[in-house]
Amino acid sequence: MAWYLFLLAVAGGVAFSIWNYRRKAAASGAASKARFEKMFKGQAAAGAASDVPVISRPEAATRATPMAQAAASISPPRERFLGQSETLIYYLLKTGVPDHEVFANTTLALVVGAPGNGRDREQQVRRLSQYQLDFVICDKSMRVVAVVDVESAAGAGTAGDQSFKSGILRQAGIRVVRVSPAALPRREQVRALIIGEPQQKDG
Repeated sequence: MAWYLFLLAVAGGVAFSIWNYRRKAAASGAASKARFEKMFKGQAAAGAASDVPVISRPEAATRATPMAQAAASISPPRERFLGQSETLIYYLLKTGVPDHEVFANTTLALVVGAPGNGRDREQQVRRLSQYQLDFVICDKSMRVVAVVDVESAAGAGTAGDQSFKSGILRQAGIRVVRVSPAALPRREQVRALIIGEPQQKDG
């Protein structure tokens, strides 16, 4: 009987030791899990905060892009693309050579080719681009046949530019016609001035 009680006491001690060990292990595991979750949440929050770009609103508002600056400096559109006298000449040319195309306000660089190559050619193109042509007359295949230069009120002040443009155009084989708003040719004279052909009469 005593032996049986001894075995029972030993078995009870072993069971208590196992239970106590499991209880402590569970408590330690729960504490470790809580610390891990707390640490993970803190790192996740810090990482999320570092991934979000911080924009300084005052700096972004005061720093304007070149495009925004250019847009702010653009003036409203002109009331007319052509003035009254230029509009009159445009329609005179359109009716005088109806089988041709008339273009207004182009540049010398768009009509004649620039010699050279590389940087030299770029400089020539920039130079030719500074000279404006009032009207360019093209045939239906868009070949330039004539340039119409409108005499301005400045007159002598632009004599050098007129001479330069005329020289370049004639070297390129392009007819140059000068007209004065104060003495415009008649409609039936326009064709002969532009392409050297008389106006064909109906019938």
